[in-house]
Amino acid sequence: MIKNYLKTAWRNLFSNKLYTLLNIAGLTFGITCFLLIGLYVFDELTFDQQHSKAKQIYRVVQHINTKGEASIIGSASHTLAEQSRSSIAEIENTTKIRFIGRDNLVNPQNPVNNQETIAMADERFLQVFDFPLLYGNKDAALKEPNSIVVDEELAKKLFNSTDVLGNTLVFNFLQEPLKITGVLKKLPANSSLRFNLLLSDATIKNEGPVDWLRNDYNVFTVLEEDTDASLVGTKLTKLVLDKIQPELGTSFSFSLQPLSDLHLKSSEIRDGARNSNVDPMPRGSLLYIKIFSFIAFFVLLIGGINYMNLTTARASNRLKEIGVRKVAGAMQGHLIRQFLIESLMLTFISFALAVIVLNLALPAFNTFTSKELSLGFSTDFKIWLYALAFTALTGILAGTYPAFLLARFKPVSLMKGLNLHSNKDVSLRKVLVVFQFTISTVMIFATIILYQQVQFLNQTNLGFDKDLLVVIDVNSGKARSNFEMVKNEMMKIPSVKSVSVSSRVPGEWKTFMNVKIKPRGSSDDHRIAFFVGADKDFTKTFGVHLLDGRTFDTVNDSASVILNETAAKMLGITRADEQLVEIPSAASGGLSYQAISDSNLPFEAKVIGIVKDFHFQSLRDKIEPLVLAYNQNPVQPIDYFTAKISSSDVKGSLSKLKEVMLNNDQQDPFEYNFLDDQIAKFYIEDHRRQTMIIWAALSSVFIACLGLFGLATFSAMQRVKEIGIRKVLGADVLGLAALLSKDFLKLVLIAICIGFPLAWWGANKWLQEYAYHIDVEWWMFAAAGFLAILTALLTTSFQAIKAALSSPVRNLRS
Repeated sequence: MIKNYLKTAWRNLFSNKLYTLLNIAGLTFGITCFLLIGLYVFDELTFDQQHSKAKQIYRVVQHINTKGEASIIGSASHTLAEQSRSSIAEIENTTKIRFIGRDNLVNPQNPVNNQETIAMADERFLQVFDFPLLYGNKDAALKEPNSIVVDEELAKKLFNSTDVLGNTLVFNFLQEPLKITGVLKKLPANSSLRFNLLLSDATIKNEGPVDWLRNDYNVFTVLEEDTDASLVGTKLTKLVLDKIQPELGTSFSFSLQPLSDLHLKSSEIRDGARNSNVDPMPRGSLLYIKIFSFIAFFVLLIGGINYMNLTTARASNRLKEIGVRKVAGAMQGHLIRQFLIESLMLTFISFALAVIVLNLALPAFNTFTSKELSLGFSTDFKIWLYALAFTALTGILAGTYPAFLLARFKPVSLMKGLNLHSNKDVSLRKVLVVFQFTISTVMIFATIILYQQVQFLNQTNLGFDKDLLVVIDVNSGKARSNFEMVKNEMMKIPSVKSVSVSSRVPGEWKTFMNVKIKPRGSSDDHRIAFFVGADKDFTKTFGVHLLDGRTFDTVNDSASVILNETAAKMLGITRADEQLVEIPSAASGGLSYQAISDSNLPFEAKVIGIVKDFHFQSLRDKIEPLVLAYNQNPVQPIDYFTAKISSSDVKGSLSKLKEVMLNNDQQDPFEYNFLDDQIAKFYIEDHRRQTMIIWAALSSVFIACLGLFGLATFSAMQRVKEIGIRKVLGADVLGLAALLSKDFLKLVLIAICIGFPLAWWGANKWLQEYAYHIDVEWWMFAAAGFLAILTALLTTSFQAIKAALSSPVRNLRS
């Protein structure tokens, strides 16, 4: 019987080539989009799940409230990490890692300079996390001082081999050579922790006073099974409160964040252990995961709806076949199974084609998204199970209604050729068409909104000039201490217009310093501001507008500061009249102000200028208070040269700047970025998501149009005699095309009316992610509606015009 079902289904598919092609094309596109987005979403949702104790691993998160200003920091202190392991029974193990900047790493046997991000981890790190070692012992690799573990790619880069155990490496900032005690397999792409080397934490001793509130380590705990994480967080808070009392007006607490939440649920958490130009914890967006999941589901659903609509619309062509089967003894169940098998066969043919298309598209998609997705024999079996299950479900759901519709009629009625379609059946098809175009309209609108927001991010005036600014890393003490001489040499280059040195730059990709500040003698509490050290040419080089006062002048300004508008307003300063302000403490990457101890802190500074607000961070963040201090300040030394160059000879300018730097910094490589390119990296994920949504929108519209084309074709066939009579009576082609198209356009208009409120709600919710964003305007709705109507009109008018141009004599005769 099954063999007969399959043979009949195969014959039926080939006997109706146009509708079979439309169904297969729609389902193939739908399944391809579903699989592609599904692989992306699956990868995002399974971040950090490769560790055997993933469900027991938590990150320690510090909550600090300083005089009403709250902060959540995803890092804690060395002391807390060590003491909690022995003090809290529910903690099975702890480990810690921190990122302390970048330095020149050299293989003494082949001394080629390589700037690498330095990650330091304790001896338990490779016991807690299952990052596999190709060579070495995970229990001992990070135990001894001056030990280093490298990944296979770095090993090949330095030694042209992965078997490098026992070899030595040298970091400039360390006096002792480092022994390679382990070689890591390349880290999986879906790991929140990103590094290519691990320096043993014992290499640099944690000297100085015990500080429970430092936040320079990512601290991870392994809890006993079935332990209440909130209870352990409370115990951590109590452990610290038993040792210290917070400053007046400051409160703190600790909580535990599951490892599985690091990637998607850390948008509000600042990482105090981060101090490099490579983000050690790239973050995803739970909102986009939800959006993409809905898109994948609905695109697949649109393909299934096409099948349902076309099958029910063409049901009358199979009346006699069904009647003969029933007369011959076929039961209703037999017919239902027959039509479901047809549906499943079509769906799995589409699935096979979709897998082929997907594998052709994946290399480009992986390059675009910086992922390593695949769908083959080595793919996680769960992905295949999900894919096959959803495909089968699509086939069953798409075929169920047509199957029950066709199998329910009595054989006598069928053999007489009575009309199969009831008003209920027609209404259902209309509802499904409306549903398809509602989704398509929302997708078109989302594409317009996303495109406009990304354009806004790229074109908004940031309050400074970002073009043709070359930002050069200062990697050595010599270049830092002789910066005036280096600046003078750079200024001798004809194409260099201006040069500035600073500790950070606008659009910074490293961690900013924070300071406490208040007017001297004020009874108000200290407020918190960002801090940047800069020289006298900072405002000129970056084009920052001075509103009041003056910029830095000489070394006598070492105790002077310039405020941005927001900082001036926060401190109640309207004019820069050399008012004195107190800066008692500073912190890097968080708000634990015990983090920096310096003999020059606290210090007093005079306010000599106020600059117009500029965006020194991403447009996702509102402009915060900013203090610009002279480069010779006690908080943070210079870290960059920034050269403003002309556009006439960019390559020549870079070559000459490199020559100047190498003359003053022979050991370190010349590292530079164009500031506008670096700022664009803030929004690279927005560009990726924009492109993905555009393609998903195009796919959904294309699939919906395939269905509409099929229905329009069938409608024209059903009304062929009516068209012939109307033409004989004098109807013109335009009138007939309008007659055949208007019913479908009505459905599209209804879909637009339903889709617009949904689109407006979704767009406003999404734009809340940005502190600065576009407004939803009327023309966006008009454009989306026009595109939806135009698409539907072009789809239906082809068949309508074709039918209207046909010979009325032939139509009436046949």
